[in-house]
Amino acid sequence: MTAGSVPASPGQAPSGRADRRPRAPLIAEVTRRDVRTGVEHVESSHTAHLVVSGPDGEVVASCGDPWHPTFLRSTAKPVQATACLEVLDAPGGPEHGLGPAELAVAWASHRGEPVHLAAVRRLLRHSGTAPTALTCPPASAEASPGATPSRLQHNCSGKHALFALAGARLGLSGAALLDPEAALQQQVLATLEEVFGPPLAVAIDGCGAPAIAVPLAPLAAGFTKMAVEPRFSRVRDAGRAHPGLVGGQGRLESALLSAGAFAKVGAEGVYGVSWTDPEGRPWGLAVKAVDGAVRGVDALVIELLTSIGVVPQGTWYPPPPLGGGRPAGVIRTTSEVARLRQVLLDAGVAGRAGMVPSAGQSAGQSADRWGRGGVRDP
Repeated sequence: MTAGSVPASPGQAPSGRADRRPRAPLIAEVTRRDVRTGVEHVESSHTAHLVVSGPDGEVVASCGDPWHPTFLRSTAKPVQATACLEVLDAPGGPEHGLGPAELAVAWASHRGEPVHLAAVRRLLRHSGTAPTALTCPPASAEASPGATPSRLQHNCSGKHALFALAGARLGLSGAALLDPEAALQQQVLATLEEVFGPPLAVAIDGCGAPAIAVPLAPLAAGFTKMAVEPRFSRVRDAGRAHPGLVGGQGRLESALLSAGAFAKVGAEGVYGVSWTDPEGRPWGLAVKAVDGAVRGVDALVIELLTSIGVVPQGTWYPPPPLGGGRPAGVIRTTSEVARLRQVLLDAGVAGRAGMVPSAGQSAGQSADRWGRGGVRDP
């Protein structure tokens, strides 16, 4: 674990063999309780790389490899939405008329609750696009796993609805909306590079859109920018006004947005969070799970943000493993997270105004109306 020693500017990653780079530490354990003795036995464990960036994008603390190559997956969505808004804002075009609810679902990895599907339908009406013409693949909603798959239920349908609207402004439709060489994705990729630096790779995301990889440190620095730069104000404001549309019931990202932080989860255990401290300085956090499991990352993120005063205790709590439909163990963070908390406090990383740093959450504390987490594939 380091503090204040690693440059965070894109392209400044230290060179060297991958096998000599720092290994990801153990950050969370999943236990199952012995009914005879009450002892918690570790059943699974999770490792992760983590970076915290400061107001100027510098790395102020890390564990594991701060330059671990990371596909952004859905953590890119706030920037993708901003790029589309900038296409729509171009001079000479009509007013797009998007409200905050439509904009919130446009950068969501939603659960497919009725409120999500209704918001996506409203967004589609702005471009006259039918739900069946969405460019994401058919899927069953997390909220209705037994439903017949449809494009509307895909957790990225809001993003693709915004692609349809921005693409129409450029004269594009259908497959051209996702083509990395066509005008819309060229604009999106350029905006991603402005925020996160040059990509290490450009691949295809699960929804069919281009997906870039960057080192983890620039991901944290990019979220630091999103906390304060006016360019992202509409996306920030929409998410905080409608946190449930960005994720949904039980989602950590909805709970964090509701508590005033800015947060986005991505598939394969990627997370980005940012906030401003009482002096208005922005801070960013980026995490990548080695095994791609988000449950350990969720536990780490909420424990760390609670412990340094970014969000209040009880904002959210990881769902316990079940036995017969009842809690049968816990998901707990390791001493590595406690050490990281101290590094951050020593480095002067501050939470939000009115928040008091704590020693962490206990399993007995209640979560807010977003409840406990659930399984998802954003």
